[in-house]
Amino acid sequence: MSLVLPTRWRYSRYPLAVALCVVTTLGALPLRDILNAANIVMLFLLTVFVAAVWLGRGPSVLATILSVALFDFFFVLPHLSFAVADAQYLVTFAVMLAVGLITSHLTARLAESTDEAQARERDTRVLYELARDLGGAMSLAQVADISQSFLADMGLDVTLLVAESSSPGAAFHQIGKRHLAALEQGFARSAYEGHTIIETDSLAGMGVAIVFLPLNGPTQVRGVLAIGSLTGDVDSVRSLRPLLEAVASLVAVILDRLHYADAARESELLVTAERLRTSILSSLSHDLRTPLTSLVGLADSLAQTQPPLREGAIEIAGIIRDQAHAMHHLLSNLLEMARLQSGAITLNREWQPFEEIVGSSTRLLAGVLATRKLDIDAPPDLPLLYFDAVLLERVVCNLLENAAKYSPGDARIQLIARIRGTRFEVAVCNDGPGFPVDRLEQVFDLFVRGEREPAVAGTGMGLAICKAIIAAHGGTIVAENHSGGACVRFTLPLGSPPPMEEEAPT
Repeated sequence: MSLVLPTRWRYSRYPLAVALCVVTTLGALPLRDILNAANIVMLFLLTVFVAAVWLGRGPSVLATILSVALFDFFFVLPHLSFAVADAQYLVTFAVMLAVGLITSHLTARLAESTDEAQARERDTRVLYELARDLGGAMSLAQVADISQSFLADMGLDVTLLVAESSSPGAAFHQIGKRHLAALEQGFARSAYEGHTIIETDSLAGMGVAIVFLPLNGPTQVRGVLAIGSLTGDVDSVRSLRPLLEAVASLVAVILDRLHYADAARESELLVTAERLRTSILSSLSHDLRTPLTSLVGLADSLAQTQPPLREGAIEIAGIIRDQAHAMHHLLSNLLEMARLQSGAITLNREWQPFEEIVGSSTRLLAGVLATRKLDIDAPPDLPLLYFDAVLLERVVCNLLENAAKYSPGDARIQLIARIRGTRFEVAVCNDGPGFPVDRLEQVFDLFVRGEREPAVAGTGMGLAICKAIIAAHGGTIVAENHSGGACVRFTLPLGSPPPMEEEAPT
């Protein structure tokens, strides 16, 4: 840290300079008749040099002038008088004064340069030690404690204010021994939003911090470092501003590192949790599929046994079979979702017409769509698309089934296919209540349904499976509401289908 001399020492240097000159005079008086004047002048110049090295420029200038005066008064004839008998001594006085002033100036500059170099060395050393300590910090509290301990040795009080988010007007999380007052928080907010250092006037008795330094990290401003004086010496705080700016830069870098370390840790936990969930889903699906298949077969056998069972028993066997089929469908969805999320699925893509997918999907859902009015709007000249037929059929079936589930019995369902620039767009719409406005972005998450307490049976996996399949094809899918209903739209890249080979004439 920079050298700051106490006020008492700064003012006591001048009496010391006078004392040095007096001592030199007293020491040289017994030698007045032994040494010639040139040698005595050398003694006074030595005094000036010592004053410049030890006391600084101002006291050395005083010593130079006083040395000329004392030499004239005690060592130049007539003694004990400022009168000069020999005019040549005037040249001696002038040269002595000039040499003294130049010597004091050069020596003082050398001493000041030495002090500055030593101060920079101390600053570099202490900043290195601070950076080393901050590098091992694992939390905001540790960063605040290390900064407080470092600056407390200089008589400074520190409060660390960390922005809780990157949005404008974000609240501050204060860490420090003293809670900032409203006035101080206003200064801190100005420094944070203006990205500039703010210095305030000393308000006696109010405990207001003096310097507010924004923590400008490599990516964004992370907060503010509020610094005040424990001793009330405001000037010492301002004199340390370059060092305080370096401290704020180090703290900002460490806060940036902690932020991204926390983000990486959270991301790793999410990935681990997702892998665990996928593994559990896959395991359950495989382990339960065999007994469910057996249950379906046993229910069918029970319903078809000869001689036939009584009517109530046959009805119960049919219910068991239907519920087993429903659970088998649920487990199939779970297994499919586990495969899609694990990335283990391989697309069997071919160039083929989309109309075939529409036809096969409506046939599979003939029972569900029997009482619905289905409008299919697709131009007759759609190009071939490059997709996995089985998976895309699953998408269309899920969207049509959802549209039927969440609409009245007499509602209309639309399937619209269009070319939009370089993308192929399909929309499945229905007349009904639509999606909750606050959950449009969440309906594609696993186990999330459109309504919070839906009356329709379901697991909330249909749209999640659709999103995973469309994403695997390089497409996008969104949910939206329209006047009187809802739509789910997905797009696929068009690509360039291979040229069709003409059949040779027979």
